[in-house]
Amino acid sequence: MKWTSKIKWFRAAGVIMCAMFIAKGVFAGAYKGFPQNHSDVYMPVSLAVDTVRTPEFSVAAELYDIVVEVEKPLPPEQMRCMMGVTLGPLDEKNCGGNDPLLQANWTVWDGKRLVDKGSAPSIRAGKFADKHMYALLGRFTGEAGKKYVVEVKFTMDGTPLNIANPHLIVIQHSLFW
Repeated sequence: MKWTSKIKWFRAAGVIMCAMFIAKGVFAGAYKGFPQNHSDVYMPVSLAVDTVRTPEFSVAAELYDIVVEVEKPLPPEQMRCMMGVTLGPLDEKNCGGNDPLLQANWTVWDGKRLVDKGSAPSIRAGKFADKHMYALLGRFTGEAGKKYVVEVKFTMDGTPLNIANPHLIVIQHSLFW
């Protein structure tokens, strides 16, 4: 009797573990093409001193992130410094005097109405992936059914980062982090 209850327990545990692996595979498959297939805006940009304007996009009532994505053609430490995505105060001491190169102000518009604005902090949150690095420029809250345009004014010459194929991304916060 005890032996059969142990077998049932192991069988149930096996079913649960299989379900977890299948769910993990389904979830990973849903994020193929991340973030371009899951962003409201995914557009190539130059990081020269200039203003970039996104196409108009509709949103849900969510928190949205304004992010710059770059590839990693240079050493990781150099890329982190140039992007302003350092791992902490001790990491910053290894950065040069001109870092970070990625500096920007941003505004969010609903037609002609200013919805939100801000400046990217000099040291910002970031995300690291195998082939890409992401730097958070700012956040805003969307109102369902509204259409927005994001303007980003790059305030420092970040053209040395243009070799990293930069993209401006506007994405729901819950999908990104």
